[in-house]
Amino acid sequence: MMSFPAQNWQLVYRAATKHVVAADGDARYGRAASAITPRLYLSDYFTARDDETLARLGITHVVSVLELVPVLPERIPLGNRLHVSLLDTSTTDILSHLDRTTEFIRDALAADEKNRVLVHCFQGISRSATVVCAYLLASSTPKAGMLAHETIDWVRERRGIVCPNLGFRRQLDEYAKRYKTVGTPKRLSLSLAGRIRSLRGREKVEAKTTGSEATEADAEERSAKVRGIEVQTTEVVIAATRQGL
Repeated sequence: MMSFPAQNWQLVYRAATKHVVAADGDARYGRAASAITPRLYLSDYFTARDDETLARLGITHVVSVLELVPVLPERIPLGNRLHVSLLDTSTTDILSHLDRTTEFIRDALAADEKNRVLVHCFQGISRSATVVCAYLLASSTPKAGMLAHETIDWVRERRGIVCPNLGFRRQLDEYAKRYKTVGTPKRLSLSLAGRIRSLRGREKVEAKTTGSEATEADAEERSAKVRGIEVQTTEVVIAATRQGL
């Protein structure tokens, strides 16, 4: 079995995928900003420093995940920058920073629909990719309940060199559990509550139409419908109780 030094794993990965790596400027690879969502970009450090690129993309906020303080274009106000000092090693603690980076990205995008966020590390492969994946998990983008490896695959489709180190992958798995165990029951609860409201609304409508003006056959038919709705409502409530919602 082949083995290689841990610090060179990304170089090996890039060498193994060189047949798909395009020249600089391709938004999926290398020195370019890759659009992950319509207003969230992932890039390398050199792209993040390029004033023309930031202007062209309309970047208003930047998250830098580097061990050194980055030098960014003046067009990005100090208040619109977040720097997380991290080394790209499998033993580095990135998990404790993910809530802060996720909150920064979320608040920036929510503040103004014109805002756009760029997340970068040195190459746009591991550290910044992990931060972006964490945001996707927390915001249920592109869909709720995704696993950590699914977000990595989804981001890699948009930036082909994305490959978080093994330590970051494990920590991303831990981060995903927060939204798997806490978020899913909440969504189920809202869904069940909606079904109950809908069924009870139908029950009231059917009950109102069963009046003195209705024929005996009509009244019996509507009464049967009401009983059927009551049974469905009871079944939904029981299902919710069993799930502890």
